[in-house]
Amino acid sequence: MVINICTATNEDYFALNNLVKKGHEEHVIEEPTVFKSVGSVMPESYFKELLKDNNSNIFVAKNNELVIGFAVISIESSPTFPSLVQRKYAYIHDFGVKKEIQKQGIGKLLFESCKEWAKARGALSIELNVWDFNTNAIEFYKHLGMESVSRKMKIDV
Repeated sequence: MVINICTATNEDYFALNNLVKKGHEEHVIEEPTVFKSVGSVMPESYFKELLKDNNSNIFVAKNNELVIGFAVISIESSPTFPSLVQRKYAYIHDFGVKKEIQKQGIGKLLFESCKEWAKARGALSIELNVWDFNTNAIEFYKHLGMESVSRKMKIDV
């Protein structure tokens, strides 16, 4: 398998959206009070906005032109509150690899592309959110050197 990591194009939308949808359905099962099944998880208009935005990128992993992984990343800045250190960081909004071929280094290649992209834009770190039920993703990110820095909690009332 020869993996190519590149920036997504308009032609990648449907394949990428299908891959996003598969990951999303796992979230629907685990957190049905937050996520619901929909036909298109990533609206095409949002996808096209990201492609045009110089502070965002969508990386795709391809094997013989078949999309098998993706990462959605953007450059962010901390709020300009006096109580916060001003910082520029990259945020991974979404990330996934086709389930059947996980743990073969594809995610690591995508993540390394994100790191290089973030560094080239002056980001000092990469941040992301991962749901507690997603233990495979948590272990993957820890393996890459990421650390947990906060926790979001909820209670039903």
